[in-house]
Amino acid sequence: MEHEGGDAMPYSGFDGYIAVEREDGSLEIIGRMNRWTVSMSQDTLDVSHFDPELGEPAKRFRKFLPGVLGWTATFEGFVEPTDAGQRAIKDALWYAKELHFYFFIAPGKYLTGKGILTGED
Repeated sequence: MEHEGGDAMPYSGFDGYIAVEREDGSLEIIGRMNRWTVSMSQDTLDVSHFDPELGEPAKRFRKFLPGVLGWTATFEGFVEPTDAGQRAIKDALWYAKELHFYFFIAPGKYLTGKGILTGED
């Protein structure tokens, strides 16, 4: 997930919009979407080891290092069977294709990243 255009907090929107990248590089806006959220996460790596040289309880404390970053997104809206953007996300889910998403917050401010769809409600 990349962040373009300055400070983009918070990572949710009611009046922003979502787009997917077409094969030719142009953007297809997903129509009739009215709410979206992007959440970021970071794994931790447990690098703890038992050190008998340290006194109690220090020899038993766990230690962590930062790990891999990740993101998830959700969006909701109204069904519009003729919308090309909605068709693109349905096809991506059906045919297990990766999509390049853009979550626009304000003019010149957006989050972008490639992802796969894991479900549709």
